[in-house]
Amino acid sequence: MVKVINWKPGRTFNEFSLLTDLTTENTTLDNISLKTKLGKNLTLKIPFMSAAMTSVTGEKMALALGKAGGIGILPVKYSSEKQAKIVSKIKDQDLTFVEEPICVRETETIEEVIRRIEKHGYSTIPIVNKFRQLLGIFTQEHYWKMNISTEEKVTKAMKPIDELKEKTCFNPNLTVEEIKKQLMETQEKYIVVLDEEKRLIKMAFKQDLEDIKVGVAISTYLGWEERVEKNIQAGADLIVIDTSDAYSEFAKDTIQKYKNKGYGAPLCAGNVITYNGAKYLMEAGADMVKVGMSSGSICTTQREKATGRAPMTALLETSKARDDYFNETGRYIPLVIDGGINSSADMVVALTIADVIMMGGYFNKFYEAAGPKLDKNNLSTTDESKMEYVETWGEGSEKARNLGRYGHSTKKTFFPEGVEGTVSYKGRLKPNMERDLTKIKSALSHIGSKNLEEFRENSILELNSPLTSQVVSNPHNINIKE
Repeated sequence: MVKVINWKPGRTFNEFSLLTDLTTENTTLDNISLKTKLGKNLTLKIPFMSAAMTSVTGEKMALALGKAGGIGILPVKYSSEKQAKIVSKIKDQDLTFVEEPICVRETETIEEVIRRIEKHGYSTIPIVNKFRQLLGIFTQEHYWKMNISTEEKVTKAMKPIDELKEKTCFNPNLTVEEIKKQLMETQEKYIVVLDEEKRLIKMAFKQDLEDIKVGVAISTYLGWEERVEKNIQAGADLIVIDTSDAYSEFAKDTIQKYKNKGYGAPLCAGNVITYNGAKYLMEAGADMVKVGMSSGSICTTQREKATGRAPMTALLETSKARDDYFNETGRYIPLVIDGGINSSADMVVALTIADVIMMGGYFNKFYEAAGPKLDKNNLSTTDESKMEYVETWGEGSEKARNLGRYGHSTKKTFFPEGVEGTVSYKGRLKPNMERDLTKIKSALSHIGSKNLEEFRENSILELNSPLTSQVVSNPHNINIKE
């Protein structure tokens, strides 16, 4: 006889709507922070984490996401040597000049410049004349504060050169060390290097001086301790126990042994989908808990073993464990939601509870993803202009055969719990992600929250009926113009 039958249906993110609250002068888009704290030694600028999948997170993805303020998790299918080599390379990144910055002419409209930003992801754009002399700088943050039509010339929305004294330097021979010193002393976000005729030579950005965060996945199987040691020495900021089901004595043993070593990098353990599973990992000493099972786009665990849970329901249940554990101990354990995110609206709903979002399918579609890129004929290509698709595969697929993640100690017991396929190519990570981050900030603004902590406290969600979801989530009664 089954002990308990839960008759309540599982819920996904797109079944909910976020109710609005008062937007104040302090909660407009340019005042909102998406920083998230994941332990005393780890704070991210944005609440994004790329999945530890071999088709998603390699050196390019980890570097690009880390530069943007998130964190990439290098897969456990990589050797410990390969993980550590990538970690070391990323942590050793140093400031370099942008020798040929993308710039626009003074004759272009604001709309044309915004399109350029959306394509390339650079939100700080020099405005120059035909002689490449700097006239000013266009930034999205500055433009957002102005009531100007996008049809106006970009010169109407730029900061003119005479207002950029702290941001300009008339020394083309400036060294990297000198520019570092100037950026630190002035606390400016960027420096524009010009020659005596005010011609644009190069630029440098303060964000390139900041420490790039990178994490690595481990299993609970023999050899994880050596893997941890190598990656901690290389400078890893986060260690992630990456198992399909972490509600196990093996995960507990790994957590306790790791914590006894006294490493500075926090430890994330997952995945779990129940109150008891989350509480178990918290009590074992995990610094954060990863939530989700069978909600990923490439996962077939539910189909093969009937184990899994709707992602929003799993998040709600594990958040109760987080609250109870905090009330008992005073120790707050961040939650990582892993899987089931299909849109920016899903991100918003997930962040009413979760501290950070781990995504595989989302990042898989970008240029920086580790998966091979294909043209319209499904042939491999390195020509960015011809890219139409990106290969993807689950860690439990025949291709990846990540035995440890799914509880197999030998190939003899393996069966697939993931599929292989392709996703449509969407371009570079930065411009796409910047758009989604703006949408998240807009949601925070709508309920009067200036950061994610306030957002979790202030958010009120309403469950939609199937008919309501059709009406409020999608256009209707219209032939949509392509």
